[in-house]
Amino acid sequence: MKEKKTPVSRRNFLKTLGITGAALAAPAPLLAALGNNADPSGAGAVKANQLIEYPKEMPKIFYKRVPKKDGYVGTTKVLNPVGFPDAREHGFSQFFIHGANKDYSGEWGQLLKEAQEEKKKLMATLTEEQRQDVMWGDAIVQASDIWHINLEWGKWAPAPISPTKLELPPDVMSAKIKKVAKWFGVDQVGICEINDSLRPFFFKIGRTQGSLRGGPRAGVTVDNGREVPWPYPYKYCIVLAKAEGLYGLKALTGPLNNVTVATECGEDDIFPRNLETVVRQLGYDARAQSMNGTEDFNFVAMAVAAGLGELGRNGQLISPWGAHLRLSAVTTNMPLLADDYMDFGLQDFCKTCKKCAENCPSGALSLDNEPSMIGGVLRYSFDAKKCTKQRTITGCAVCAGVCPYSKPDNIVHSIGRVIGQNPVGAKVLKNLDDLFYGAHPAARDMDGLAPWRL
Repeated sequence: MKEKKTPVSRRNFLKTLGITGAALAAPAPLLAALGNNADPSGAGAVKANQLIEYPKEMPKIFYKRVPKKDGYVGTTKVLNPVGFPDAREHGFSQFFIHGANKDYSGEWGQLLKEAQEEKKKLMATLTEEQRQDVMWGDAIVQASDIWHINLEWGKWAPAPISPTKLELPPDVMSAKIKKVAKWFGVDQVGICEINDSLRPFFFKIGRTQGSLRGGPRAGVTVDNGREVPWPYPYKYCIVLAKAEGLYGLKALTGPLNNVTVATECGEDDIFPRNLETVVRQLGYDARAQSMNGTEDFNFVAMAVAAGLGELGRNGQLISPWGAHLRLSAVTTNMPLLADDYMDFGLQDFCKTCKKCAENCPSGALSLDNEPSMIGGVLRYSFDAKKCTKQRTITGCAVCAGVCPYSKPDNIVHSIGRVIGQNPVGAKVLKNLDDLFYGAHPAARDMDGLAPWRL
């Protein structure tokens, strides 16, 4: 049975119309200047450590906080989730292990073979400059992946836990640890308490092999897995979010997009280990969790539980800053205060928008009007095989790049982030985004963005 939609209040309806009217009343040249045409580019814009793209503190007008509610993780309804029994069964894990061993057996092996053959055909159509672009892109991707394979399970030697313990109230400790995390370079930080409601989002068997996308390793690679204990030995999870370079992301596919995502992914191996060391030096046990294939849980679920955003149509975490956040975490027994959930109207917005699904080059995302209960989670269907194959052939972050929330921080986009918070405003925001960026946004050109181009 579908839940009844909450009606839009007259006050919110008029508020939306007022803000929208103000935006539409602005001169067209001004809107264009503040929108797509004014998005900055230039040397360094693609790098993950680019100039400050967003304030470290998100304006509270962009969202509201909602308390924990039984049967929900964030704003997503859950009903007896089936869980994540084995991290080695994840699509990317399968591609990595098959690729490392040049193993083309089974469904995933055959899919990998098809992807490699299609990529080879694509390469044959490229110009010399485009082939060089791919070589540069692959080299930079390797610069991130080398962190992954050198931080495999058991290779990292954590700092000792100090015998001198800093004692602070949980709210004070939480505020301070968030500031320290941002000092290291992350954009947003949230905290959730690890309890039975999050058990389904923990792996029962974790990986031990880090992800290596760029080529096979020497010898035969075998991931024997490892048991993730439950009850879990840590009470809290500090979830770290860092935005990928927005303008490189908007290349949508290809080398520029690949290096934008990979550079941030590599740095997300480092942020949690810095914070892990700080926590241990303050006298508390802690373990870094990075998205390199050896984490203990599904990051999106933990980020939603930590109040960093909502679950989007594309299966990713989406915040008012967009769908281009890379995640890492630190699990700890340090006394902390869990954050409330974030709600900025995304569940209704995704029903209206569909832009990620309409632009997905592989057709992996659902165009359904309503989410379905899949594996005990109310969400939109997602074809992991189609997505993984596309990313292997061309690299791809189209769904994140075209999301109307994936925009720089300026006054026009701030208006959009406010008006999109209810069903009426969601339709307005989608129409405005189509007007200024196109229903099918064009990919950013490499010139002025790709770091290897002169």
